[in-house]
Amino acid sequence: MVDAAVANVCGSDAIKANLRRSWGMLSADIESTGLMLMGNLFALRPDTKSYFTRLGDVQKGKGNSKLRGHAITLTYALNNFVDSLDDPSRLKCVVEKFAVNHINRKISAEAFGAINEPMKETLKARMGSYYSDECAAAWAALVAVVQAAL
Repeated sequence: MVDAAVANVCGSDAIKANLRRSWGMLSADIESTGLMLMGNLFALRPDTKSYFTRLGDVQKGKGNSKLRGHAITLTYALNNFVDSLDDPSRLKCVVEKFAVNHINRKISAEAFGAINEPMKETLKARMGSYYSDECAAAWAALVAVVQAAL
């Protein structure tokens, strides 16, 4: 299942181009992007807050050092994924390691998919007029790789 999802992403020049182009914009400020993504997740899917109780009051945003650390770690993982797009075996390895952290917290593939809409909103905010539905679909394809590993 993971191999098919990886092949879908790594085998598509369009998906890779959209991921790289959008990541070029998102990664200009890794910390703010991560905090925006997490904020969008909690705003659009308040039910997901229950997965993050260990972080304390997530409403504090940047003022919460645990949330800030999670946001930074998350965006560096995304960076690693994008850096691995031309090497399917590497992408599979880094995604499977990322998935372990979520498996340990009992986050299902379905629950992890809740990140798609917040990612779309983050892309719109960060990319402005450069945003496209194709970019959002490329990120959804990458999320599907993680989901396949869960």
